[in-house]
Amino acid sequence: MLNKGLKEVVVGLLGGVLFYLAFSKYNLYYLIFPALFLGLRREKLTFFTFGFTSFFLSLWWLRLPVMQTGEYPYFYAVFGALFIVLGVFLIQFGLTFLVWKLLKFNWYALPFIYVLVEILRSYLPFSGFPWLLLGTTLVDIPLLKYSLIPFTVYGGSLITIFLSLLPRFKKGKIFILTGVILITSIGHLSRELNNPPKGFKVAIVQPNTPQIVKLNEEAFKKEYPSILELLKKAHSKQPDLIILPESSLPFFLSEIHIKGEELLNLSQEVPIILGILEIEEPFIPYNSAVLLYEGKVLDKYRKHILVPFGEYTPFPFKLLSSLVPYFGLTNYERGEGAKCFKVKGVSIGTPICFEVAYPFYIKKFSCNLIAVLTNDAWFLDSDGTHQHMKIARVRALENSTYILWVNNTGPSAVISPEGKVLKELPYGERGVLFFSF
Repeated sequence: MLNKGLKEVVVGLLGGVLFYLAFSKYNLYYLIFPALFLGLRREKLTFFTFGFTSFFLSLWWLRLPVMQTGEYPYFYAVFGALFIVLGVFLIQFGLTFLVWKLLKFNWYALPFIYVLVEILRSYLPFSGFPWLLLGTTLVDIPLLKYSLIPFTVYGGSLITIFLSLLPRFKKGKIFILTGVILITSIGHLSRELNNPPKGFKVAIVQPNTPQIVKLNEEAFKKEYPSILELLKKAHSKQPDLIILPESSLPFFLSEIHIKGEELLNLSQEVPIILGILEIEEPFIPYNSAVLLYEGKVLDKYRKHILVPFGEYTPFPFKLLSSLVPYFGLTNYERGEGAKCFKVKGVSIGTPICFEVAYPFYIKKFSCNLIAVLTNDAWFLDSDGTHQHMKIARVRALENSTYILWVNNTGPSAVISPEGKVLKELPYGERGVLFFSF
């Protein structure tokens, strides 16, 4: 027989493993319900074991970006991943448990507390970390997924917890189920699909350039001819738009008229949207998306929400750069915010990478179509890559808008306003995905 403490730990571990499987690339989303039933308990050992196991397993891929640079010891990668996991875990589960305890472990209060903390950690500290939000799992569940529309993913999180804990409620089960049906019905009936013009044809280019190549200037330059070949293949089908992923070229925007002459020539007839690094004098870097057409740069969007410890080092960590060289990397500058490119009568928003995780920011892109430019080569074929794309599916559903998921190493996809993947280029494949609306 297991003693009480050990039993509580085992239950927390089991719940944490089920939570991980729900958010993993295996996409066993239905396991979120037994996971929360097992893990969200009044017993402190179970609650915290569940929280740490869930986040540790689901975010272990965070070590990969530092490993990919090849410049830092493995210890740095592991320490960095653990630092983020512990931080997010303590905010989500530490704060939730503390407030729940103050409310005398009221079961009806727990879902609201948990979701309020989800919202808090989506924006604080620094840029926040809106990852592993429980409502994300609903995008694969018929009918329930429409609960994401009226109140975004956070409303979905609330419903997920209430349904998971339903056996624990002594009263009000009919009221809870009625509320779920009502919210789901409102979401389904309030949909206003945002469709591009019928026949509008896009070509998504997936270069599949490994990150180790992108980090080597000479090696990346050697990849450029093969990227051009993919562009020519896309161009030959005469689509209305060609799209390339984040930071897809081995030169800066200021060099495009010299080093990208052939690229500009291809844009004479067909508009091209691509991700590119931009440097302003004296040395101010931006992570940008640009629209090329008629042989020139017509418009650009600069990434607004930057990744802490990836694109900038938050204060006061910058002060530790003499001890941890990684903290001394140059900070990117923020762009002004959401905007739409105009392409042949179609408005297109181009949030970049991490920005797709912010539901209210994506709503600011009031465009006919959203193309998310990303480079998940940093994360290889890990859970992180697949979690990222699933978040994009949630944004498509929330906004009733098609999303083009344009990823360097894949998968790249066309996602419907229902959150379904309509067409996909798998991970690790070089090619062009064509789609007509």
